[in-house]
Parts: sequence; C-alpha cells; structure tokens
Amino acid sequence: MALDNLSERDRAILRSIFDPTATIGDVADDGDTFAEEDEDSSEIYLKAKELCAKGVKLAEGGQSEAALKLFNESIELAPDRAAGYNDRAQLYRLLERDDEALHDLQRALEITEGKKTRARALTLCQQGVLLRKKGSDDEAKKVFEEAAKLGSGFAKKQVVELNPYAALCNQMLSQVMRGEKEIKL
Repeated sequence: MALDNLSERDRAILRSIFDPTATIGDVADDGDTFAEEDEDSSEIYLKAKELCAKGVKLAEGGQSEAALKLFNESIELAPDRAAGYNDRAQLYRLLERDDEALHDLQRALEITEGKKTRARALTLCQQGVLLRKKGSDDEAKKVFEEAAKLGSGFAKKQVVELNPYAALCNQMLSQVMRGEKEIKL
C-alpha cells in the first residue's frame, strides 16, 4: 500500500487512525476522560515518546518504513511503554498487517492490565476496530465497553452503534426522515 503523495483528507484519516478519539479533520473527541496518567516522565520514556511522535509524522508523510523503524526503536528503548506498541499497531493496521497489529495490541493490554489509562483505552479501541473488521462484532462490543468505561468517547459511540436496538431505531428514524410511508423492519 503506497502512502506517498497523500491528500490532506487522507492525512486527516491517517491522524484519526493514530488517535481513534479524533475525528476526520483532526478534531479531538470531547468525550474522553481518563482517570490515570499513562506513563512516567523519566528520560527514557520521554525519548521513547519522542521517537513515536516522529514516527507518526513520518507515517503521515507516507514514509511507513522509516516510521516503523522509529516505532521499533521506541519499543526497544522502553519495552514496558504501552503507547509504543499501540502506535506501531496502528501503523501495522494501516499497512493491512492486522495479525502483527493484534500482537502489539495484546502486548499493550498486558502492560496496562488493571490500569485506567489513555493508553489502555486507545489500545482497546484499536483492538475493537480490528475485531469489527474481522466480523467479530460481539467481541468488539465487549472491548469497546471496557474502553468506554475507561472514558473513551469513541468507544461509547461504537457501543451504541453495535447495539442492535439502536441500529433498528436509526433505521426507522432514517425511513421517517425520508418520508417513507411504510416502516420496513
């Protein structure tokens, strides 16, 4: 998948992949609230975080291999930093390397077990997106429910979307708005 010469819209979509709580156009979801800080502020963590930030910029610029190299360096530097695995998983997802993405997400979930952090919520959201892609909506709903409890606005929206009653209500409302005389269920 070539990432060169992305349009601004494509870059916005890429940003939304790297931060599933952001909307297209890079507007943050105001529904996010997280109980705990994600990580410490040691020099090693700050360097690892900096490497990931550079990796995201490279990925946005279509330089996926260079981005992957930085994500790998970040993880080598701070192997217990969940956000590094989440960032790399998002790149893998973009490159359609879903199995590798799921592996990284599992590692990030192990690191954040029992924590109520942004890193855990974002990881759960990425996992939920991949589960939905595989057609595992029931599993995805459980994952999104956990992320929603952690404060993710994106996850809350996904839980509603995965609710069959909400989907039915949306369908009926759509039909009413279109002026259809007979509601089809």
